[in-house]
Amino acid sequence: MKILIVDDTNTDRLLLKMYLLKLGHQVVEAVDGEQAIIQYIKDANELDLILMDVQMPELGGFEAVNKIRSIQESRNLEWVPIIFLSASAEADDIEEGIRAGGDDYLIKPIHQKVLSAKMLAMQRIADMRHRLILANNVLEAQASTDHLTGILNRRALETVLDREVARSKRFASSFSFALFDLDHFKRVNDEHGHDAGDYVLAEVVKRVSEGLRSDDALGRVGGEEFGVLIVNCVGKTAKEACERYRQLISEKPFYYNDIEMNITISVGCVTFNVKEDSRESIYKKADVCLYEAKRLGRNQVVYKESS
Repeated sequence: MKILIVDDTNTDRLLLKMYLLKLGHQVVEAVDGEQAIIQYIKDANELDLILMDVQMPELGGFEAVNKIRSIQESRNLEWVPIIFLSASAEADDIEEGIRAGGDDYLIKPIHQKVLSAKMLAMQRIADMRHRLILANNVLEAQASTDHLTGILNRRALETVLDREVARSKRFASSFSFALFDLDHFKRVNDEHGHDAGDYVLAEVVKRVSEGLRSDDALGRVGGEEFGVLIVNCVGKTAKEACERYRQLISEKPFYYNDIEMNITISVGCVTFNVKEDSRESIYKKADVCLYEAKRLGRNQVVYKESS
């Protein structure tokens, strides 16, 4: 485990560090409550355990842990177990420690066998915690990813779009949003089968992804329709970006089991108006532009300034 030791007494801290290193753990140190908070913020995603002395000058252990738990909650960080270390065995002190956010309480001086046993128990908890974090990450990825193409699904794209809307309103900046879909895609499924259709969708995503900048976001919003968030890009440059996506699809045929297919897309793009637009309104405006591109003959980009 990676363990943060917090103790203002050098001999106690160094002795504890020696014990833990002997048990095979990695140790980081802090000499007071303030330094503990700084160290926690730095290593929050890597720490498996905090050993916190109670009696320290200025910011005591209880207060430091209270602040650490507040940081965890406000920043939505993963819970990390905390054990208090104290020379006091008073029931009131133990109760206060647990109420302050501690998970266990060890009485100084700490016997090596007791410490070894506690670390074994904490290792089990750390292993379980890591498995839960991994499982949650997998579930979150599944919930936000389109299973066929591997890009964002509609809900995840709308979440990203919400964040960009909030950022733009806060900093009075702008961005563009585009919707595109595959022209006459039903013919692909009808003439060549759904496997061919799935291949085309995946290949379209692959080609468009090659033209995306690192900060932009691509998502599948349903069927053969996709959305692209184009950050810090408006006007002519936004339209040029959409033209690039269109050309990446149309410039080369698609081949599936020796079947040659020529695929094109229609694109509707609009720039976000900081004063007037919301996520819903810019989505609708991009949709209107998309249908205009189709009405004008497909395989083209219709871009409009949001108004």
